[in-house]
Amino acid sequence: MAYKEVSRVDIAEVIRRWQRGNSQRHIAAGTGLSRDTVRKYLSAAQKAGVARDGPAPSEEQLSVLAPVSRGGPRQIDTPTENLLAPWGDQIYHWLSVDRLQMTRIQELLAERECRVSYTSLRRFILRRNWLRRNPRTIRMGESPPGEVAEMDFGRMGYIRDPASGRRRTVWALMVVLTYSRHSFLWPPTVRSWRR
Repeated sequence: MAYKEVSRVDIAEVIRRWQRGNSQRHIAAGTGLSRDTVRKYLSAAQKAGVARDGPAPSEEQLSVLAPVSRGGPRQIDTPTENLLAPWGDQIYHWLSVDRLQMTRIQELLAERECRVSYTSLRRFILRRNWLRRNPRTIRMGESPPGEVAEMDFGRMGYIRDPASGRRRTVWALMVVLTYSRHSFLWPPTVRSWRR
């Protein structure tokens, strides 16, 4: 489903219909919004102090409701960030100086009463760009025609085995000549499947 930004006029119309006694389903049908969107705005409106039997929402209340469905990056609440932040220098030291694996760092933190999941620790480290990476790329020099070829096996997909009727995985050998970039693909024959 495509994303549709809801305008302040639409939000005011949702609240106006709600205050007139319309159901969420009726409001959704009348405004062209989904019921989930209507439900989200009505819940936010009630938290902002808008009552069903009260006056129309003020400009301040509409300003609070406007960003409820706004697209784009949102600030995500990460409780482990606050838990790991005091250990940041120690984690960096374990990674860069002691060269410990993240699983060992997780164990050391647990011994110090800081229990976090592996994925939370990994996200904490990735956000700070602390993982060791080799910044150098080794490039091959130009080679004369026919001297170097790259070769690899890969899965191409599935095909029906005519003998058994079963679906079989098709593997292939691919060879690429580095000078001309000419490719050669060799899938196995049907006979090589039967054993």
